[in-house]
Amino acid sequence: MSAKTKSANINVRLYPEVKQEAENIFAFHGLTLPEAITVFINHACHAGGFPFDLRGVRWQDVESLAALKESKQMEANPEQYNGFDTVEALFADLDSDDDE
Repeated sequence: MSAKTKSANINVRLYPEVKQEAENIFAFHGLTLPEAITVFINHACHAGGFPFDLRGVRWQDVESLAALKESKQMEANPEQYNGFDTVEALFADLDSDDDE
């Protein structure tokens, strides 16, 4: 890419819930929606077409996305979460929760 100033704009109309879902997905990867659109367009230009298989998986599982976000938080703040040195210790902890 050249060092030219970005000056072209794109306006896109989306359903609000689709926009929010896309923002959540891209934010998980550290991108804003405009940044993700720019990445997509740049990759499409380099690939000479869609830069992915159009039969790809669609993010519909909100629980899975939340679990992925939680795992990133756990990685960033391990001191806030219980850790286990062995599988046995994990199961012992799980069993102790049943008694409460």
